[in-house]
Order: sequence, then C-alpha cells, then structure tokens
Amino acid sequence: MKNQARRDKLTHSKANGKQFKYSQNFIGRQYKNKGLLSDVIVQTIEKNTGTSLLQLKDELSEVDLFTLGLKYVTTTKKAYCTALGIALEAGCRYKRYLEKSGILVQSINKVVCPYTNHYAYALSTNPNEFKRLRTSNNRQLDLFQMVYYDKD
Repeated sequence: MKNQARRDKLTHSKANGKQFKYSQNFIGRQYKNKGLLSDVIVQTIEKNTGTSLLQLKDELSEVDLFTLGLKYVTTTKKAYCTALGIALEAGCRYKRYLEKSGILVQSINKVVCPYTNHYAYALSTNPNEFKRLRTSNNRQLDLFQMVYYDKD
C-alpha cells in the first residue's frame, strides 16, 4: 500500500509544478540491488509520462512502450528490458527495427551496464542524446582517416 501511495505521489508531482529532466542517464552508476535499478527506471518513465506503467502496458504495444521509455531513460538493453518486463529477445528485434527506422541510436563506445556490470552499448530514442551517443571517447586516428595539411 505504501508503494502505491508513493507511485501516486510521483505520478501526480508533475502536475504540482515540479520540473524533471527530459532524459535520465543511468550509465556510469552501479546498483548493487537490481530491483532498485528496475524501480528507478520505471519511476522515471512514470514521472515523465504522467501515467503508471500498467496503464502504459494496457494502452501501448510493446514496441511503442520500448520506444516511449527510451525517450526518458538512457541505459543498456538488458537493464531496460528487465525493468519493463520485456523479453530480451523481443528487445533485440525492437532495437533492430527502430535503428533501421532511424528512431533509436546506439552508443559507439561500450559502457558498463548498471544491471550486469559488463560492457554493453547504451540506447536512446531521445534526439537530444543522439549527438552524445554518436561521438567517440577515443581520440586515436582511424587507419583510413586522412589528415591534410595546407602548405603555404
């Protein structure tokens, strides 16, 4: 009962005038309790949409739910699928479909997954995150990258 009251308070707090970040980044944070990570992901989606996860699951298909949630959360596929209760195999299909459509972007560099503590790619459907995910942290020159200098 306390959890339901807390969720109701969180879902209605957007109407009370509180401002939330558009996208929550879970990369770089390590959660020892995997249930806590799932709860935080679900709460972030509920805060930004203004509806509960159960209502979203009733109203939307799994592909639409996968797309909608990644607008507000930037994390790995494993952490995201386990939080929403989507099968990982289905998440792979949705990811491939959304990447081909140009809606979803995967990071160039691998990051530490907050769920498994292994290296994986970060995902997002938030257009504000696309540039950050597409840039590499590696400053090494590519083998085929040509550098031209102007001779005066």
